[in-house]
Amino acid sequence: MHGHTILVCDNFGEEFLGHISKFGKVFQSSDIDYSLPLDEVTILVVRSKTKVNKKLVDIMKSLECVITATHGVDHIDLNCLAEKGIKFYNVPAQSYDVAQGVIAYILAHCTNLVEGDRSMKRGEWKKTSLIGCRVTEKTLGIIGCGKIGREVARLGSALGMKIIVSDPCIQDNQIVLVSLDELLRTSDFITVNCPLTEGTRDLIGREEIAKMKDGAFLVNTARGGIINEEALLEAVQAGKVGAALDVFSTKTPFEDEVTNSLIKSERVIATPHSIGQSHEAIDEKGKGIITAIEDHVKRQA
Repeated sequence: MHGHTILVCDNFGEEFLGHISKFGKVFQSSDIDYSLPLDEVTILVVRSKTKVNKKLVDIMKSLECVITATHGVDHIDLNCLAEKGIKFYNVPAQSYDVAQGVIAYILAHCTNLVEGDRSMKRGEWKKTSLIGCRVTEKTLGIIGCGKIGREVARLGSALGMKIIVSDPCIQDNQIVLVSLDELLRTSDFITVNCPLTEGTRDLIGREEIAKMKDGAFLVNTARGGIINEEALLEAVQAGKVGAALDVFSTKTPFEDEVTNSLIKSERVIATPHSIGQSHEAIDEKGKGIITAIEDHVKRQA
């Protein structure tokens, strides 16, 4: 057995914990538990809800390695880790699963699936009023074309949608690249799949939403801070757009007046950052984390 102390801030199942226990002592918690011997932790495994910042790193005096099983890394102070010489691994594993969720939102919106279910449960037969639309030939605008964005593009293309992309970081002749302004003006559906940075915070605000088509449908599965929630709530309440949100700007969305109003709006499909969760993705992330730990241990040998 190796002499590592590993803290896992998420639930990957008993089999996963059994695998990594061969590297040393393992603790598991839903987030950072300050009652644990944090100063002894050498390997930290997190997801997006756990903030790895200087304050935490200073407490974890033995920390050698941080592993995040996410696509975004806005919850990690990479500069701090670099300054301390702490190894960092990123294990993104949900590209298909999140993209599947994006398409599910769009299809649910086009078929009035959510309201159909809700009305039936209320004892209402609304067949003649729940008229949807086909996605074929509609324009799907993708903001950010990394692994998830490309998977969304592939699935949308398979449905016969016209795909356009806004991403200043890529050059690809196989993708129709447009400015953000053009994407906002011409898309029937808009999906946010870019990371949260200082440059993308509040990327979609009042001015951007005003440019969208009336009745456009906005999907955010990336990070809550990319869309200004006050601006989105105003637009939703005015009937300008509909939305599907899997992420929010606060960890306590039901306690925030604006966020909670969005969640409760009938023009919004809201989910608890769960749309990309699948048994397959969880297994894949677990395997990726184990590989990262093995790599770290081998580098030390």
